[in-house]
Amino acid sequence: MKEITLRQLEYFAAVAETQSVTEAARRCHVSQAAVSLALAQLEEAVGATLAIRRRGKGMALTAEGQAVATRARQVAEQIADLASAVERVHGELSGRLVIGVFRTLAMHAIPPLVDWFTARHPQVELDFIEGAGPDIQEAMLAGRAQLCVLYEAQLMPDCAPELLMEAKRQVVFSPDHPLAAKDKVSLAELAQYPAILIDEEPALQRTMAEFARAGVEPLVRWRSASVQAIQNVVGRNLAYSLLMQPSSVSPEGRPLVFRQLAGDVPSNSVLAVSPAGVVRSALVNEALTALHAHWKD
Repeated sequence: MKEITLRQLEYFAAVAETQSVTEAARRCHVSQAAVSLALAQLEEAVGATLAIRRRGKGMALTAEGQAVATRARQVAEQIADLASAVERVHGELSGRLVIGVFRTLAMHAIPPLVDWFTARHPQVELDFIEGAGPDIQEAMLAGRAQLCVLYEAQLMPDCAPELLMEAKRQVVFSPDHPLAAKDKVSLAELAQYPAILIDEEPALQRTMAEFARAGVEPLVRWRSASVQAIQNVVGRNLAYSLLMQPSSVSPEGRPLVFRQLAGDVPSNSVLAVSPAGVVRSALVNEALTALHAHWKD
């Protein structure tokens, strides 16, 4: 194998994250030709095509490219850690941190992270990728993010989880709903009333399967990918729903009540995940500290 240089890995990490030679060159403050040359040299050194150039659509990593991107990101982070070692002695961090967040958890995870880094480490460039569980993990494994926040049911292979909060789905009602006064509610009882369900997988599939195992079919009147929209519909007493994160009021200010599901309800805890086998950087460890502090409160 030919020699692999730190600069090749740095440029390739930027290509993997931006999926563009142009954007990678801008981020690394070099020419596009320098990035293209480094990529070609890295591909020659490892003996594999790492990225496919698509005219007008940027770069797409191959399977080999995704594997190399994860390691390249790790090397780039370690270099950044060395460069900011003196700053960390004084309690400061710098550099770029990209965190993937499952979209229904964004309103819970993003604000405390922004607050934490703004107050403690203002030199950190903090960015987020919001999306479906598989999408944000694939972005992380491709080197475009360093950490993801998602639910247990979404965990993919090659990702190392860390528990942030144990959680189970609960039923959410308006206080005026006929079932709102009960401490626990069965799926059979719920099946008699209109529902609005979260339109995300695997949540929707799991919900329908649980109703089927109970021998009933839910009266699904509406579906939405927006937790806030669901809370507003429930707050208007138009339907019930099944949600993970309790809230006392809807975004419109109407009261909500959360009740436990009767029976054996599987957990679906909130996790932080990083690429398996990759040493976590100081920035990632700081983000984990912030997330633990938030969900502990």
